[in-house]
Amino acid sequence: TTVESSEFTNMMRAYYILLAASSASALVAPGARVASSRLGASTTVESSRRHALGSAVVAAALPLAGFSAFPAFAEEAVREVAPSTSRMGGLVDAYSDITKGWSIYKPSTWNKFDGAPGEYDAKWQDVVGATEVITVSSSPVSSGKGIDALGSPSELGEKVAKSRDLKFVSAEAVKVGPLLMYIVELVGQGGHEQIGFTVSKGKLWRITCKASEKKWDANKDVYAKVLVSFQNKIL
Repeated sequence: TTVESSEFTNMMRAYYILLAASSASALVAPGARVASSRLGASTTVESSRRHALGSAVVAAALPLAGFSAFPAFAEEAVREVAPSTSRMGGLVDAYSDITKGWSIYKPSTWNKFDGAPGEYDAKWQDVVGATEVITVSSSPVSSGKGIDALGSPSELGEKVAKSRDLKFVSAEAVKVGPLLMYIVELVGQGGHEQIGFTVSKGKLWRITCKASEKKWDANKDVYAKVLVSFQNKIL
């Protein structure tokens, strides 16, 4: 319906604004230099951020062609996960944002970066690598809609992969407590990533876990724990 299409468009616009604003800064530490494969030159993070913020403005203005006509959510298997307090032998610790009222398990030794308005609510980065990054981002959406307004997990994953010129690997729906989350796995020249999408308390939440292809296998079990540990409440 027109209402459902509008709701979907608004939710995806919120996601793409967050994605464009945070994509340049999520993989590198402040002041680091990153190689540009297309230009064959290096650019500073600050320059990349300016470019990303410009992309965010464009994303907000676009009609999001191709995202406005997802078929109705199809019944798919939902994997139910019991909330776990396991610290994986000390690899992860519980973290709670008391002000915003959400919690997650994060790698115990990684550096934390405070929220950057318009980019992310929180970010953690491996102390010895620039490619291993976890971010939590949120943006407001109209009330009364759930994550299934974005279609099925596979549909969402394929569309996101296509829009970002990445390869779609897999997608699933996971229910942890009261939250239904879509987890999509993508791969590209920049490495490997999993993104968890969920809607709760009037916000679209995005939990993104990234690593280089070389380091993905070493981090994927921790990332799996992090994704399903997100709760929109204090632990």
